[in-house]
Amino acid sequence: MRKARVTCGLLVLAPVLGACGMGGADSADGGGGGAGGERAVVIDEPFGPAAGWALETDDSFVLSKVGCLETLVRREADGSIEPMLATSWEQVEPTAWEFDLRTGVSFQNGEPMDAEAVAGALTHALDVTAPASVFAPETVTGVAPVDEDTVRITTAEPDHLMPERLSTPNTGVLAPGAYGESATDPRATCTGPFTIVEEVPQQSVRLERNAAYWGGEVRLDAAEVRFVTDATLRATQIQTGEAQISRKMPITSVTALTETDGVTVETTELSRTTQLVLNNARAPFDDERVRRAVQAAVDTAEISDAVYPGASRPAVGPFAPDEPFAPTGAEPVTADPEAAAALFEEAGVDPGSLDLTLTVYTEGTGFADLAAVIQEQLRSAGVSVEIETADYASVEPRLLDGDFDMALLSRNHLGDMPDPLGFLTADYSCDGGFNLTQLCDPAVDELITRARGTADRDARYALYAQLAADLQERAVNVFLVHETETVAHSGVTGFTLHPYYTLTADLALADG
Repeated sequence: MRKARVTCGLLVLAPVLGACGMGGADSADGGGGGAGGERAVVIDEPFGPAAGWALETDDSFVLSKVGCLETLVRREADGSIEPMLATSWEQVEPTAWEFDLRTGVSFQNGEPMDAEAVAGALTHALDVTAPASVFAPETVTGVAPVDEDTVRITTAEPDHLMPERLSTPNTGVLAPGAYGESATDPRATCTGPFTIVEEVPQQSVRLERNAAYWGGEVRLDAAEVRFVTDATLRATQIQTGEAQISRKMPITSVTALTETDGVTVETTELSRTTQLVLNNARAPFDDERVRRAVQAAVDTAEISDAVYPGASRPAVGPFAPDEPFAPTGAEPVTADPEAAAALFEEAGVDPGSLDLTLTVYTEGTGFADLAAVIQEQLRSAGVSVEIETADYASVEPRLLDGDFDMALLSRNHLGDMPDPLGFLTADYSCDGGFNLTQLCDPAVDELITRARGTADRDARYALYAQLAADLQERAVNVFLVHETETVAHSGVTGFTLHPYYTLTADLALADG
């Protein structure tokens, strides 16, 4: 049976958009010289909405990045949490939290954002067919208004991460009229600094300033956000001035961008790891020795240098070595052909008898080159690998159903909230909604359950580190590289590289 879809690690992608979007902001003067001197920008995002703006899907992250959707709690770039639509919160009982709402906030259609509206929005998030794992009935048992400005959230068990859960765009708040039977309508139903005024499905949205924004001055008049899956095109549009901000620059374009006058290039390490997913539920990867043999045959240092030069480092597990939940002293696995051969022999498996398929989605950065390198490395170990390539939307159902041998995956372990509990639950628990490895181990589930019930952050992080070390040691997956993201921008001020927000009230034209 197909598992419920989880968000954040992968975004379902939209088709590539050509050089021109809806017009208006895509003028030859770079988007800042619209009619009547309109202060407008063009932003290229690699991913667009694909599920009718349903907030339980990755569409919520798109809606947040375009400056429309807001949450009760704001996640800062460093992972800390601050007030947003809520001003304070308290765990009033072991299984109950209360959130005090910001007063005087209205949805873009003028309706008040009060406790009844917020409770309705969060209840809708629980009642959908496939709730986001970060805010689901298994954890949250109910949401109700206490008074006009206070919302009470009850949980099945004591939950110490409710503020973190409510920082994810999956828990964004829209006006009651936004939620239709077959689709979600974000037009005029957000609270953010920008409101959607036009949409070209799967290509772009045009937004205008929310003059009544609760957060103060919105410095731009308008913006066009384009969903451009072609990374080279995104880079080109920055160089030509057709866009002012472009995310996820291809490695091959970084040098040219840094040499382009007026273009600023920023690179940051992500909470994201590229991995070779092994299907633990079927042969040959149901045998730990075979998984470890493949792990020993893969040279992560070569992959980092050849495929992601200057944009990654060899992985030490699911978490980067300087993250607080990585095992102390964690090191990358070193390629060891002799150990690989010995492990195959111990398992009674002739590597020459293996004919495996590596599933690769086209939108993965550098995945074509990465797949070719892995194919050659495993060929050197005697394993034959056929590469199967398709867009992510095509391969996702089979990945979720476990109908594959190996797959490449780029996964963000802090994508849903600033704590890896959601990632570990979704990816490695028996009932995890994104458990592509098909792992089901009671010991792993017990560790995750202990972490969920641990209030002390350091103690919880120690449990995460224990689990990360186990995943690496048993080669549940082959963790390849820890990733960085490069963003290019030109002619703007007030831009901050953030996983949830791109178009913000602080963003402005440099000369405006």
